[in-house]
Amino acid sequence: MGTETDLIPGIFNYCDRWCERCTYTSRCLQFQIESEETQSSDALQDFDALNTRFWEDMGEALVQAMRLIRDIAAQEGIEPEDLDRETASSELYESFHRNAREHSCASAALVYSGMVNDWFAAFDDFFESEEESLLTNHHLFLDEHFQVIRHYQYFIYPKIVRAVEGRLNEPATVHNDAESDASGTAKVTLIAIDRSLASWSVLYAEYPAYEDKTLSILVHLDRLRRSLEVVFPAARAFIRPGFDS
Repeated sequence: MGTETDLIPGIFNYCDRWCERCTYTSRCLQFQIESEETQSSDALQDFDALNTRFWEDMGEALVQAMRLIRDIAAQEGIEPEDLDRETASSELYESFHRNAREHSCASAALVYSGMVNDWFAAFDDFFESEEESLLTNHHLFLDEHFQVIRHYQYFIYPKIVRAVEGRLNEPATVHNDAESDASGTAKVTLIAIDRSLASWSVLYAEYPAYEDKTLSILVHLDRLRRSLEVVFPAARAFIRPGFDS
């Protein structure tokens, strides 16, 4: 286990609950407490370094995802300004007066979960008819993106609900505060959406037979991302202990 001075206080408060892919397990007290077996500090650091490379690759995929969405918008004759304007509606703010679970962003997250299930149901049917082995290196690479999508599929909705509830309980003076808990929760949610978008962009290129379904998911998820940034304008600026400092 890491020494007490190596640990980052509160790092687990704004993480994505994916310890297997975390780059700071050697410095997280909660991970070390919950680990079933004690691992050496060197082993944990090697594990963290491997995960750092994985998320660096995901960062490049996110850039590709944003380019893809912009290209699609251009093909459809949609100006970039229109994409931003589409999410800046009064409904995003008015829905704060209702239950957090009824917020438009929360509803969109539930719709997304269903879209993911529909995509994988169709995909599973496709693969049952294919003779190609899933054990090739390429499919192992794609499986990592499947894991990303599945991990965050049901993560986004409860985090949005928590962020909205936090916003409802905050004084009006801190609604745009980059240090508020609501902003921190919203930032973790945005990161989950970013990573999901990155993985979907990879699958879009890999499975042309599912291009329409994947495209619908990309557009829906991008709109959710933009809407969340409108509702929580300070979220991206939130500094998460360890991850952003």
